[in-house]
Amino acid sequence: MFFLTRRTRRWLVYLALLFVLFIIFAEVEVEQKVKEKKPPQKKEHRITEVWNRADPEDIIPPPLLERTRLWWGTNVSAIPTTNIHRHVPGWTLMDNVYVFRGAMYIVSDNPEQDRIPPIPNMISSGKPIRREPGDEHRREPTDQNMQVITSRRALQLFGRSVKRVEGTSFIIYEPSQQILFGLWRTYSTLDLRMESDGRTTLPAPQRIILPHIIASHWRDGRGLIARLLTMLFPSAHVQPAETWSDYSDLHNVAHIYDRILLSDRTAAMRNSQEQGAPFALLTGQFNGSPWWWKPIKRVLLNAVGREYLGSKEMGRVKHKPIITYLASQGHGSRSLHPDDHEDLVRQLNRLEGLYGYSIRVHQWSTLTLQDQLEIGRESDILMAVHGEGLLPFMWMSQSPASSIIEFNSAEPEDGLYEDYAQTASALNISAYSFYGSSVAYKFPDHPKQYRIRNAAHTQHIKIDGNAVTALCVDILSWDE
Repeated sequence: MFFLTRRTRRWLVYLALLFVLFIIFAEVEVEQKVKEKKPPQKKEHRITEVWNRADPEDIIPPPLLERTRLWWGTNVSAIPTTNIHRHVPGWTLMDNVYVFRGAMYIVSDNPEQDRIPPIPNMISSGKPIRREPGDEHRREPTDQNMQVITSRRALQLFGRSVKRVEGTSFIIYEPSQQILFGLWRTYSTLDLRMESDGRTTLPAPQRIILPHIIASHWRDGRGLIARLLTMLFPSAHVQPAETWSDYSDLHNVAHIYDRILLSDRTAAMRNSQEQGAPFALLTGQFNGSPWWWKPIKRVLLNAVGREYLGSKEMGRVKHKPIITYLASQGHGSRSLHPDDHEDLVRQLNRLEGLYGYSIRVHQWSTLTLQDQLEIGRESDILMAVHGEGLLPFMWMSQSPASSIIEFNSAEPEDGLYEDYAQTASALNISAYSFYGSSVAYKFPDHPKQYRIRNAAHTQHIKIDGNAVTALCVDILSWDE
């Protein structure tokens, strides 16, 4: 009979225990692996599949780069149609706009039901305004600018997929880029809950497209436009005509833009009785928040380290009234006659002594963008020759006294220029115009028969300094 020694029995017990522990831990590890294994994903109609459906069996979300592709195969009903959000002649806000070989395409199977505007009301040929015989015909849009097509035609043209351009794009379809006011006025109508503190839910545009302005020309001489855009939309990039051509050169690749805000001054002029006053069309026909300009002012003032007052600015003037004259002497094509300029400065200084007003005189050509913001923010009355010297009014606080006074080069019988007056009125700022006499016209009380726009700008403008200062006293008296 085989007998186990005590030492042997002890080792056998140890081995048995080790074997049991091995079995236990092995089962735990297997169980953990089973728990960690994910069940097969249920096939659903996910956004990742919408943007890339080349392989219907693929259940793995595609890489971000691949999401720039919108695939519909041969399914005509899957092609996104264009949605018009807002439109007045010259200003159109829409989703799902296609660009192919340099032309824009609106896809609609029922244009009347989808309220697709006439193409000439949205876009022109993009050629500059010359105001010469045959000019209107030269600026008429063609199929190379825009077309309205059906979904089936889109399938034939674009094929089974397009490349997607995400976010909001501002397209300025004319050789002029100084229309920020109108662009934001249109875009702001998507946020009807905008409040007086300047906060909005609207995303900033991701790109500003200038199909007819080359890279070396979109900046103004002093670089103010570039700085303004950088302060407002730091993540947006400007795409000049060269970039637009790059897209056009991709002959077999179509693009779909999520959202486009299209502006075209010619389209606005073609449908305006005022012949060249697109801003008036916006304020009269768009319904939006009364605080629609506040987000722009808030962003810019915060960018220069100034607190935005919001609705508090609507009260009366409680500080010493500030009258600012922005002179343009010696620069540009328009300025006051040297004698009238000197007389106006003397008359303004006289007001300071008589009424205690704060009088400030600046040379427009020396002002930085930050200077303009400060001047607009602090001034109660702003005066300048008709032109860009009036632009700081866009940053003025709104009070009963807030006013601009422009010195126009044209006599009333020659023509009135109301662009700045219309814009100021849209911001609840009073606008007055002098035409070389002692009579000040307050917008919109200009005689109808004088509203033509064919007068040439005069280099030296005559004004009556006494009449100008008397108007200032009247304006500030109304606020008391």
